[in-house]
Amino acid sequence: MAGLPEIELFKQKLQRNVLRKKLGALRLQNAKGEQLAEAGGLAEDALQGKEISDIHRYGTQIFWELDRREILALQLGGDLTMELERGAPPEEGCENRAGLELAINAQLRLRLQGTQLGTRLRLLDEGSDVDFLTKLGPDPLLVPVEGLRQLRESLARRRSALRNVLLDDSFVTGIGPLWADEILFQARLRPDRTVPSLSEEERDRFLEQIPQVLHRVMRSQAKTPLLPKTFVTRHREDGHCPSCGGALEQLAVGGKTALFCPACQV
Repeated sequence: MAGLPEIELFKQKLQRNVLRKKLGALRLQNAKGEQLAEAGGLAEDALQGKEISDIHRYGTQIFWELDRREILALQLGGDLTMELERGAPPEEGCENRAGLELAINAQLRLRLQGTQLGTRLRLLDEGSDVDFLTKLGPDPLLVPVEGLRQLRESLARRRSALRNVLLDDSFVTGIGPLWADEILFQARLRPDRTVPSLSEEERDRFLEQIPQVLHRVMRSQAKTPLLPKTFVTRHREDGHCPSCGGALEQLAVGGKTALFCPACQV
């Protein structure tokens, strides 16, 4: 599952490895290993020879500046694995998994595996419709802890459960279910608490933990064993709360399953 910290770390890896290199063939295959004619409406040679001049990120979108005239928008959130590989490409059809592959120079390639691969690419120019970006809320990795005024105003208009708020891209973009659970655990709030039920102190705690948790995950390279021992994410498999030692429980919130500690989160 690709969440915001994982995507930011991947963007940094791309910046270190692909700038000023040229794109090659674009390939998309279905779960049967069959190659499809187009990926995101782009033919196999649509990006051939275009130089990567810069890379940016907002939420789960990574933007590749190409020849300083076009932008390749790549959506990386959700059920997805991302790899930047070196060496010769695998033989055609050797993996029976859906995948998208973009060659970079002769011996480097971006490989994605997951869902909705055919809709994750957009090639943008000056006349392109970017309405999909205007609907996104703030990027929590770009919001400093002391600059939460916009989120506070947005939260005041919400009425739903806190976990649903965190997963709503119009509130904050790209958090994902894993880190939503962690934010709520660190804020000591149940995932099914509604926004109107919060005291002012609880609202402050909730908002402050959004950037704090994500930046701490970044410092741990989004690797579970490197996270603080006080993070519930480290204890998803053993099922015990790192604070009280009690059993963690699952709870259905908005049709999705949240993990929480019934003793520590109220």
